[in-house]
This record gives sequence, structure tokens and C-alpha cells, in this order.
Amino acid sequence: MTQNKKHFYLHKFAGKVFVLKIGGEVVASSSILKSILLDIKNLHEHGIMVVLVHGGGPQADDLSKQLGHTPVKKDGRRITGKKDLEVAKMLYGGSLNLEILSLMKQLKMKGLRVSGLDGNLLDVNLRSKKEFDYGFVGDVKKVNPQVLFDLMKFGYLPVVSPLGVTDDGVIVNINADTIATEIASVVKAEKMVLFTNTDGVMENGKLLRTLTCTEAQDVIKRGVAVGGMKVKLENCMTAVKRGVVRVHILNGLSPHSLLGEIYTKRGAGTMIIMDEEKKIYSNE
Repeated sequence: MTQNKKHFYLHKFAGKVFVLKIGGEVVASSSILKSILLDIKNLHEHGIMVVLVHGGGPQADDLSKQLGHTPVKKDGRRITGKKDLEVAKMLYGGSLNLEILSLMKQLKMKGLRVSGLDGNLLDVNLRSKKEFDYGFVGDVKKVNPQVLFDLMKFGYLPVVSPLGVTDDGVIVNINADTIATEIASVVKAEKMVLFTNTDGVMENGKLLRTLTCTEAQDVIKRGVAVGGMKVKLENCMTAVKRGVVRVHILNGLSPHSLLGEIYTKRGAGTMIIMDEEKKIYSNE
């Protein structure tokens, strides 16, 4: 990356909020997780405030199988029965979050874990069973971001796990991409980054580096993005339509892909923007 372009983006993003989401593939490897956390530390040291949301799908699958339970998914979404919920609470409310924080401690980063239950961060409903029964899956009604702003004000990096609780006290599993999208929209994030295990949206072996919402919708319509990637693109479009300036899908398994995406114009993954933002980006 050229230093001039890096300095341009450092100046552009200083004081802004980024919401980043990492999946279980990233958390599973300490070396990969460390690489991303070092990138986050770099952003933080340059005045960019970061909220980190984590998932843990592969770990939930593995633990479920160890317990003799076969997880079920529909259209990339996990159906959460009673056993699945217990697995989610053990992982998302415990071990995975702790693994991230312990590595942050080694890197001298001030991480603090927050779930949707903490500080009244999320108001959620149990998803309606009218069309399909997803079990103990929640939908976000409202984000109450004050706890995140308070933590960031004092230099902490909030680490958000994908759990919430209904007004009736029912703990629910929530898609981590969805939580990242809802938070990013409410805090008016400059960027939202969804890490996955591929370079971004691919078509015929080629990386689609920039997509407007119109183009992203076409990619879904043509069946280029299916399953989990379709869900990610839908969340990306929701975020930019709600005011998140730029949203990115990156390969979390590729070292320093975050800095490559943030500090260079070419980027390292797929960026989703509003149609009118494309002209601004092309002139940078």
C-alpha cells in the first residue's frame, strides 16, 4: 500500500466507528485471530473506534456433534432447539468470548465482553413461528448503544456475542451478521466488515471487488450468491440503506486483509455501497 493513500484513509476515518464481525473459522485459529486483532489494534491506535461482534458456527456444530446432536439449518440460518441453545450459551456466553479476550490481553488491548443481554444492549423478540419454527432464535427490535459508546469513550473494545433475551426472560440465539448490521446501523458506523472464509463475492472464479446495492441484488437474483453468502449480502444491503457508508466482505483467513481493505483503494475483498457512493469512491 502507498503511504499517501494510507494517510488519506487514516485522516478520513479518524474518530469514526467501525463494526467488525468475525466468524468461528477465525476464532478457531489463534494465529488468524491474532492477525485480525493486530489489525484492529492498528486501527484503534489511529483513532478509529471498533466494535467487534463474533459468531461461532463451526464450533457450535462440533460441540453439538460431541453431545450427540445434529444441528439443522435452513437457508443458511441455524434452527435453535433446546440443545442448540445450551450449546450457544456455553460457547457464545463463555468459551469463545474468553478466547478472544485472552488473546487481546496478550496483545495489550482493552477488550470487554458484551452480549445482547448486557447493559440492555438489545431488545429482542422470539422469532414468529407462523411461517417456520426456528426455535429459540431472536429478532432484534431495537439496539440501545449507550453501553458501547460508554466503553469506547474510555478506550475499551467491546466484544459482542450473538445472544439476547426477550422481555419475558427467554434467552435466544441471534445471527451474528444480523447483530453487526443492527449495531452498525444504529451507531452510524463508517464501515461494517463481515469476515468469512472466502475472498468475498465470487463469480466464475473472479472476485467482485465493488457492488452497488443494485448490483448486489442482481448477484442474488442470478444465483451467484447463495446460502450464507446470500444472507451476508442481504445484511450488507440493509446496512448501507440504513446509513452505513461502506460495507465489506473479507477473507478472515487471509493475513492482514483488513488493513489491505481499509488502507488501499483496490482493497482485498468485496465492498458494498449505495449507488450514489460509487462516484465518491471512484474519485478518491
